[in-house]
Amino acid sequence: MKNVLKPANLFKLFIICLVLSNFNALAQKTTIYLVRHAEIPVTLPKADDPILSDAGQKRANDLAKQLKGKHIKAIYVTKFKRSGLTARPLAVKAKILPRVYETDSTGVSNIAKALLKNFQGNNVLIIADANTLMPFLAALGADTPFAAVSDQDYDMLYKVTVKENGEVELDLDYYGQKHHDNEIPEKYLPEINHPENIRPFTNY
Repeated sequence: MKNVLKPANLFKLFIICLVLSNFNALAQKTTIYLVRHAEIPVTLPKADDPILSDAGQKRANDLAKQLKGKHIKAIYVTKFKRSGLTARPLAVKAKILPRVYETDSTGVSNIAKALLKNFQGNNVLIIADANTLMPFLAALGADTPFAAVSDQDYDMLYKVTVKENGEVELDLDYYGQKHHDNEIPEKYLPEINHPENIRPFTNY
């Protein structure tokens, strides 16, 4: 006697296949979060390698809270203290040893290529400087929403999503205490068509 699947069982099998297909597609998305290092003291003269200010230390903690549960697999920082200290709270919680990258154009390009090759389907965090944020986005194939990042732009979180088919999406959001000159263009804000859903600045 032939085994015949009942319609109900066929439907269940279809749902299972659909879920597995969607899960596989989701797993292949590579998500790269980028932020500028947190605030440093503004008093002059500036040290060659300053540590974070009190506001910067708070922002570093805010970043860890913002990315909690995002399953970050790798963190990239520059050789400067401000970068490592910005990453520290999340790195400690996630038990990740940050990797140091060079900030020249070659270094930025090499890191972007390495991320796309070695971290497919994973989430990564990059702590950048004001002058390397836009080059990083360009190297990842994303839009560059600003001609230049202001020295006062500290509160923006850039999210680059690279799909398996090579399509790249950019989303921006604010996090922590308000601290910026540039305003995020509306098209990059989350849920822009539903203003009531846009999260206000929080002090955590």
